[in-house]
Amino acid sequence: MVSDSLINKDKVLRLVSHLDQALEELDSLSQIDRATVLTTRERFAMEQLFYRAAMSCIDLCYHIVSRSKEPVPETYRGFFQQLALSGIILPDLGTQLEKLAGLRNIIAHAYISLDHGQLYDYLNELDGLREFRDVVISIAA
Repeated sequence: MVSDSLINKDKVLRLVSHLDQALEELDSLSQIDRATVLTTRERFAMEQLFYRAAMSCIDLCYHIVSRSKEPVPETYRGFFQQLALSGIILPDLGTQLEKLAGLRNIIAHAYISLDHGQLYDYLNELDGLREFRDVVISIAA
């Protein structure tokens, strides 16, 4: 478990702010019809906003895990697994965030072709990111 005294509250609040900004913009994109988003430059904005949201969550996770007595995982997915194993987040949320880490890798490294249609569908599944945000804020408080 992580010690509250080791958490850098300013850093957490800065990263949460980045996540909040990305979520706000992703919410705005979800109000635009699918066809418009997928056939305009909005699809690239959506891609970058998901990347920013993912990196904010990963950076928050790294900050928490690196201040625990547990070994630091070697992968982004491993960080979320570690939080779930430590009981900081629920296992289902950990699984959802692991998928976000995978999405981040696809966007960053173009391992496979990114399906913007599936990405658009993910706009309706942002509650897990908000839940993670709330957990992190409660830890830093």
